[in-house]
Amino acid sequence: MRTDSQSTSGVSRRSPSNAFTPEYLAEIRGRNEALTVAEAEFAGPWKVVPVPGRPGFVAVVREWESLEAGDEPFAVFLYEEQARRCAATLPGVGREPLVVLGEEAEADGYPLVHVYGEQGPQVCGWLTRFVPEVARALHTTEALARRPGDLAAVVACAGGGAVEQVGRVLAEDRG
Repeated sequence: MRTDSQSTSGVSRRSPSNAFTPEYLAEIRGRNEALTVAEAEFAGPWKVVPVPGRPGFVAVVREWESLEAGDEPFAVFLYEEQARRCAATLPGVGREPLVVLGEEAEADGYPLVHVYGEQGPQVCGWLTRFVPEVARALHTTEALARRPGDLAAVVACAGGGAVEQVGRVLAEDRG
């Protein structure tokens, strides 16, 4: 059995300082969570940092967190590119879905419903087969498109050759 100071990531864990008392935090954890709690939990911003004592390992933590201060990483990776992709996609994880797939087929197929801010949900297309993974993938790409810094991080992780090709595609699209 692990103690509070142990974790499976190999990074020691202890409680970082907090402006709120442990009693207040215990009380607030016992209340019903706000509807936005999942979004707030994953919103970040996130950063990727080396794991002390584990050469080559990188961790994903919130911008204000520090492994040295005892904060537990959200994730630990062997490859920085995967850690950066994880950090870029986390803000979309807690959001309500931006694209959902209807469960009832219509004449054109299963409706894909996109949430457009104040305009509300609107059908944006149809799938000929019921494949919910497509709607989840569209949600992820939509969430990335709404955060240009995270989108740029994903492109940068693809490597120099891919970045060059993306530049060429974007230049071609302008014409």
